Amino acid sequence: MTATIVLFELAGYVGLLLWGTHMVTTGVQRGFGTALRVWLEHNLSRRWQAFLAGVGITALLQSSTATGLMSTAFTVNGLIGLGPALVVMLGANVGTTLVTQVLSYDAAMVAPPLVLAGVVAFRSFKGDRARNTGRIAIGLGLMLLALSGMVHELAPIESVPLLKGLLGALVSEPLLAVAVATILTWGSHSSVAIVLLIMSLAATHTVSPSGALALVLGANIGGTLPPLFEAGSPIARRLPLGNLLVRLVGAVAVLPFLSMCVPLL
Repeated sequence: MTATIVLFELAGYVGLLLWGTHMVTTGVQRGFGTALRVWLEHNLSRRWQAFLAGVGITALLQSSTATGLMSTAFTVNGLIGLGPALVVMLGANVGTTLVTQVLSYDAAMVAPPLVLAGVVAFRSFKGDRARNTGRIAIGLGLMLLALSGMVHELAPIESVPLLKGLLGALVSEPLLAVAVATILTWGSHSSVAIVLLIMSLAATHTVSPSGALALVLGANIGGTLPPLFEAGSPIARRLPLGNLLVRLVGAVAVLPFLSMCVPLL
């Protein structure tokens, strides 16, 4: 198999992963968006409730970006204050890690039944919630298939000198790795998808543990950019800007200790 074919197949799996993430997010928003909004409006009075709301909503939407956009809209409309909204985004950060942990397990055998069940639900039922539950199942199945395919494609080429040299040059410069992952996450609008891709690269030893951590920091920062750039007013930019500053401070604090964290992995 030539390198060109491998790259095209990897690109296809990345696209499948992004599309699966999109299907899960839109399925939750379309089927349960109104109920989620009502619940959020009535359960953000205390900080611990706001934090748990951020964790739960991100776990459902499979996207901290979507949680950020929703929280920004609530802040602009005066439904929640800036402080509770920032706490929601802290919870969203934790929710993202939980999602990636769950999806990191080798569950390729579960993917086909999920897709089949989702297609049956989507085509058999007329109710919006039932159909969108089917959409969510299809999206999860596609994400698992994409992850399995990426690991399969990367395994034979992990020892290719050219690839290892390119990625080695990238991850040997942590700031460059952070910048690249930030741009990729901003372009894909999904930190979950990029982190899962990084995990696939790390699982096949294509990138070193310290390089993978640097890339994850960049993905964490990049997830804050879509809500910031899509905000239509200075008031709307306050929450995503605050979230960006929090993640930047965290990245700056962790970067000097990446090499020290490796033995703990």
